[in-house]
Amino acid sequence: MQVNGYKVIDRHNRAGVLQPVGLRVFFINDGVFQDPYEISGVTIFDSSANMSPSSVLDSSTNLIASSDAVSSLVKMHFANSDVAISSPEFNETNYVPGNTASGIYRLGTGEYIVILDGSVDLSGNYSFHTTTSGVVANTANVATDYIDVWTIRQVEGSKLKSVITNFKLYDDTFFVVTQPLLLTPKSSLITKKVNLGSKVDLEISNEISIGNRDIDASIKNIFRDSVITSASFEIVKLNDESNLPSRVTVSSFSETYPLIDVTADNTLVYNWNTGNLRFHPAVVDGTFGAMTGNYTVQAKFNLLKETYLSDRFYFTIE
Repeated sequence: MQVNGYKVIDRHNRAGVLQPVGLRVFFINDGVFQDPYEISGVTIFDSSANMSPSSVLDSSTNLIASSDAVSSLVKMHFANSDVAISSPEFNETNYVPGNTASGIYRLGTGEYIVILDGSVDLSGNYSFHTTTSGVVANTANVATDYIDVWTIRQVEGSKLKSVITNFKLYDDTFFVVTQPLLLTPKSSLITKKVNLGSKVDLEISNEISIGNRDIDASIKNIFRDSVITSASFEIVKLNDESNLPSRVTVSSFSETYPLIDVTADNTLVYNWNTGNLRFHPAVVDGTFGAMTGNYTVQAKFNLLKETYLSDRFYFTIE
């Protein structure tokens, strides 16, 4: 995935300790994405620091405990000086990789991210809910399980509360083999039918197999997790009418490239608003044909040094 044009590794994509890892969360209320009113900070701890009977949270407030003991367990902290999400400090465009890139960024309604970048000497200011304040250097540099504690105010006037998610960092993403890896992806379109005007996820699943017989099973297991990079989609409208172009490109590979999500199981996801079809230049000039009908989608992605194009998959808009 990309943040402000910079590549980061999603927390679910077998992220390594020396990579910029995107810790993304989605806030959902009553089935819809919703922004919290404030995000006070995002604090990283070892997962073991919050295992029973110990807890980094104060039992009476459900917030990070205000003690030097808990402060000493902080691995990294992210925060903006203005905690209201309406502040421009939350703009995604503020993210530029570097030692002080310890902000919280809004990617969309209810969608926020911090980047735990193990490739630089990252640090952040930690100065809330504790008796200790100061600069915290990132020490989440060991391959183990972690938690990220998001301290939020859901609506104006409500109490602060903690939301805890988890992630794992790996150190076995670097390995050596003595022969070229024979990778073969098998792609399938999951989304076969779309209603015009809907905003849906077009999903293409991918199963990656290794053809080398004598490759160790541990390496094969790595490729069961997300190994696809630089993914993009091309969507094309098909016409049968003789007075219309037989194929009209709706979205090109270059247009969708920054917008493709890759899940932990190598599924490619493109969130597509079909309501925007009415603004397509070919619709405006009358050469598009009906917006309902047959379409194709093709995926393009990298596996190591190879670039793959999937089959063209057919789907319909009704």
